[in-house]
Amino acid sequence: MKLVSGQKAPLFVTKDIFGNIIDLSQIENQKIILSFFRYAECPMCNVQIAKIMLQKENFAKHNLKLITVFESSEESLKASIYDRHSFDFVIIADRNRELYTLYGVHPSWFKTIRTFSLKAIQNLKLAFKNEFKIMGRVEGTINQIPADFLIGKDKQIEIAHYGNSVIDHYPLEKLLN
Repeated sequence: MKLVSGQKAPLFVTKDIFGNIIDLSQIENQKIILSFFRYAECPMCNVQIAKIMLQKENFAKHNLKLITVFESSEESLKASIYDRHSFDFVIIADRNRELYTLYGVHPSWFKTIRTFSLKAIQNLKLAFKNEFKIMGRVEGTINQIPADFLIGKDKQIEIAHYGNSVIDHYPLEKLLN
C-alpha cells in the first residue's frame, strides 16, 4: 500500500553497508530524505546520485539526512556507489526488499517501458559521459521503480513520491527549498 503525506513514517532499524545501525526513530533534529533506487550499477541511479553530489552543500545547509536504499549487496554498493561518490550519506543494502515492502515501493513493467523517452536517452548520455556502466550487472529487480520520501523531524511523511518511470525521482530543487 502506498504511503501519503501526513502519514506517520514506518520506522525501521537496519544496518548500512558498513554495519552501522540505522534506527529511523533515533534520528533527531533533522529531516530525512529516504530514497529508494534500483541496483548499484544502474546508470539512471548513478546519474541521480551524481545530481545529489552537486547539491551536497545544500543538504548540509538545510540539515537534511539522506538515506538511500538499493537492492544490491554491500560489496557492490561500496564499489559502485560509495567509492565513486565521496559524500556522507547512508547507503542501505536491502537484498530481501524489506524496506521496499514497508514503504510500498514496487516494481512495474508498465512504468519501466514508459522510461524509454527523450529524457531517458539524455540521462543515458549523461551516464556515459560520467563513465557510469551503461550495461552494468543487474543485481536486483530490473523493473524496480524509484521512490522518495521527505520525513519531518516529527517522523511524519511530508512528501511521498512514487516514480512513474525508472528515472522519476522527486526533483531535488523542490526538496532543497
